[in-house]
Amino acid sequence: MALPDGWWAPHDGYVARVLSALTAQPDRIAVHWRQQALTGGEFAASVAVTAARLRELGAGPGAVVGVLTASNSPDMLRVRYAAHLLGAAVCHVRSTNPGTSGPALPVEEQLRILLDTRVRVLFTDAENAGRARELAERARGRVALAEAGAPGDVREPAAVPWRPRALAVIGFTSGSTGRPKGIRLSAAAWDNLVEVTGQAFTGEAGTAARLLVTTPLSHTVATMADAVLTGGGTVVLHEEFAPEPVLRALTGHRISHTFMATAQLYQLLDHAPLREADLSALRQLIYTGSAAAPARVAEAVRLLGPVLVQGYGTSESGRITLLHPGDHQDPGLHSTVGRPFPENEIAVHDPETEEELPPGATGEVWVRSPHLMDGYWADPALSMRTLRRGWYRTGDLGRIDERGCLSLLGRIADVVKTDGVLVHPAVVERRILTLPGIAQAAVFAVRDPDLVEHLKAAVVPRPGARIEAEDVRAHLAAGLGAGHVPEEVLILDALPLNAGGKPDKRRLRLAWHGTTHSNTPVREVS
Repeated sequence: MALPDGWWAPHDGYVARVLSALTAQPDRIAVHWRQQALTGGEFAASVAVTAARLRELGAGPGAVVGVLTASNSPDMLRVRYAAHLLGAAVCHVRSTNPGTSGPALPVEEQLRILLDTRVRVLFTDAENAGRARELAERARGRVALAEAGAPGDVREPAAVPWRPRALAVIGFTSGSTGRPKGIRLSAAAWDNLVEVTGQAFTGEAGTAARLLVTTPLSHTVATMADAVLTGGGTVVLHEEFAPEPVLRALTGHRISHTFMATAQLYQLLDHAPLREADLSALRQLIYTGSAAAPARVAEAVRLLGPVLVQGYGTSESGRITLLHPGDHQDPGLHSTVGRPFPENEIAVHDPETEEELPPGATGEVWVRSPHLMDGYWADPALSMRTLRRGWYRTGDLGRIDERGCLSLLGRIADVVKTDGVLVHPAVVERRILTLPGIAQAAVFAVRDPDLVEHLKAAVVPRPGARIEAEDVRAHLAAGLGAGHVPEEVLILDALPLNAGGKPDKRRLRLAWHGTTHSNTPVREVS
């Protein structure tokens, strides 16, 4: 039977706001995906059907719903909305990668996530049904299977009150410092992120936002999609980032907002047709994932104008700092990640003593925020080490200047000591990227059999540029001194990327160990 208007009202959380907006304009296009256009009314109805099916299989308060669907499918939104209406949490099992949809996890890893997080219902689509059935079978009756498109009957409204302290999402870190870690996000943390994110997507130019999504909906961009739908806007879903289709979408859909990894911004800047594209509808291009090189930021400002927003955040804390479009007009701020969002506090602490340090001192970045995780899944010891007196220890090295702007120097574990000199790879990378003809750079250490660290660099030239290793070494010696010059420089066609969309330095180290190197440029990492 048809559900009454406002059947979701008992929920009183962000999903209620999303559904109210969708049904207020039932004929407007809410979601684009694979040449399909879903109206607000259609999408809201599909959430109700999905909620009914999940409830029949046991999803409710305290339960966890697993999601295994095609990359950035509308199912990823509707299943989360349905689960939250029922009081259940969600956990995405296709991939733990926040920067790219990429290849799916192996079946053993997906099974481990299902069992570790105690998923009760696994939702899947036709493309992933075979894998989902295998997982359900290997879970030996502990996981019920819900398949998209299966017959369902919405018999009565299915919404429970939104409990702020309840578990809402089990997310995963990128695994850049080891095995991906599950993190517990409360309903309050998620709801707050949707609300504050929405403030950046409303009130501009008097029109509803049109958001292009190319990074996984299992991570940061998800709350942006929620905020846009709540504000009466449209979400355009791409399964993966690639410069050409992204540029077509930006122009063809008149996109007002988009979000990408820093490395993806570089790819877009190097895509020649960008120079001729009509991007007059674009109001914000948000990039994050790693600190951007000032030289590339300046280039982006020249090509794109006052639309750039750099964000710094983590899976554990949500958003932390912001470099807004006005800040991008000041070259002196291009080496920073901006100031904290209004709801956040940041500080720099001594990593050993945990004492707070004064402005200008280098230490570990700590953040206090309403978006913080409750802790790591099933790892109370790590949670206690990371969450200290209401603060989250990011593990990032940084310093705060007299303007309150944060500069990042890399991960604590990435500091290299070579010939008695402490070298921050991020500082060397930024210097390399000021050399004309350089598109990307990664600096890291390789240990020899005596455990002595040796500084190395890998660079990617821009199309058509000819770069020699000695050019890079000379540029660093002139700008930073001999102690910051890598012993060897590898020239590549592309940098390998890790799950977070950052240069994969582990793979680079392995490649270096497996190859006899000199300063003679080579063209690929196997």
